[in-house]
Amino acid sequence: MKLNEYAAFDAVGLAELIRSGDLSPMEVTEAAIAAIEALDSRVNALVLRDFPRARATAQGIDRSQPLAGVPFLIKDIDVYTEEWPTTMSSRFYADAKPLADSEIVKRWRAAGTVFLGKTNTPEFAADFFTEPVFRGPTLNPWNPALTVGGSSGGAAAAVASGMVPVAHGSDVGGSIRVPAGCCGLFGLKPSRGLNPVGAHVGEGGGGLDCEHVLSRTVRDSAAFLDATAGPELGAPYRVQRSVKSYLAALDQPLRRLRIASLARTIDGSLIAPEINEKLGETEALLESLGHEVTRSQFPDAVAAAAKGEGWSTLWLADIALAIRDRARELKRPPGPNDIEPLSRHIMRHVERKTALDYIDAKSVAHQITLEMARAFKDFDMILTPTTATLPPQLGAVQRSDTDFDFDHWSAVSYSFAPFSEIFNVTGQPAASLPLFLSASGMPIGMQLVGHQDQDHLLLQLSRDLEQLTQWIDRHPPIWAGL
Repeated sequence: MKLNEYAAFDAVGLAELIRSGDLSPMEVTEAAIAAIEALDSRVNALVLRDFPRARATAQGIDRSQPLAGVPFLIKDIDVYTEEWPTTMSSRFYADAKPLADSEIVKRWRAAGTVFLGKTNTPEFAADFFTEPVFRGPTLNPWNPALTVGGSSGGAAAAVASGMVPVAHGSDVGGSIRVPAGCCGLFGLKPSRGLNPVGAHVGEGGGGLDCEHVLSRTVRDSAAFLDATAGPELGAPYRVQRSVKSYLAALDQPLRRLRIASLARTIDGSLIAPEINEKLGETEALLESLGHEVTRSQFPDAVAAAAKGEGWSTLWLADIALAIRDRARELKRPPGPNDIEPLSRHIMRHVERKTALDYIDAKSVAHQITLEMARAFKDFDMILTPTTATLPPQLGAVQRSDTDFDFDHWSAVSYSFAPFSEIFNVTGQPAASLPLFLSASGMPIGMQLVGHQDQDHLLLQLSRDLEQLTQWIDRHPPIWAGL
């Protein structure tokens, strides 16, 4: 199978060809390996390769499985695989031992996917820029001088360049959607609790974390949701599917929706003019599909609740906990070069917090969720840009200096990506759609947000926009199809 042939298919298409006997799992696996070997040196997406194990898996694939033979990569954080260590992109975890499969990993295996390796991420997935000290930055296939986004940056680069059709991403504050926006991909953060996050943790980021995938097509995201969605034993949230099959739901017509369009950030800040122009074009596309679009804004009560530290203690505490647990395992604290300045700042910051501070953050998250539900109860969907600006240059934030400035890091990060984390707080399904290219040729993503547990409506609307814009025909300069 030639690389240009391989790159032309999404995951669903490859699985269909394998089920029909037109392709073998081994042919597809070898094509994925060839794509990785040809392209990864140019983008640094992978941090671990295990091709012998992938070939062995491909030989034993049951062709009747829904995702039989689909090549797949796993992010090096949040979920665990029994055969590989999870290093969290940190030197402190460099020689960590593998743990038993996470529940979602078991479900990916059961669906027939073939694991080829693991992808790069910022240290502890704490950044919108994938530039870890441990294994170096991941480069954007559209323009290597610009950020790939984060924290699922390695996954985004691998899918955008055509190494694999789909890759795992996790999302605590936009870590699926932001890199999807930077790399011209579809990135869905499902409703809170719809996909499993355990069993090693009950919840990630105080309930902010969601696990899913980045893909080139909407139907791939739906197919993977079919394979993984549903309650897990012992989980704090027990969320049922809204439809029997998210993939089958894409064949159903969509009713007329009321959509609120937000052109300003939570604090009322303006977005880049080119992004704002494309937001207006998105509104026109939605109206051409028969939907009603109304300009709106974040409620003042949400802006007030988000001031100060807001809910941030919830995800900061997870990073501090990971550092503490590793220190106990090694029986020593992290040394000067074991963790990056951002992680060290977070560790020290959280050490000064109390249990009451954490409960206060939980209360803020609940208040914001309630205010958002009240403000947008008469709308079916919310529209925002995925990011407020185009992808910044690599190294936009100096995070390895001894005089690391957290306030500067925060200002740069959230001026770039201010629209995503709020919907981790509310637990709503949210997706970045690669609807446009900028004048400079970079992808511009738009974010759609649905009501909790209405993921199928979000996927259906995304499908209609995918068909209207034909984004699948756009490819970066670094692409397997070339």
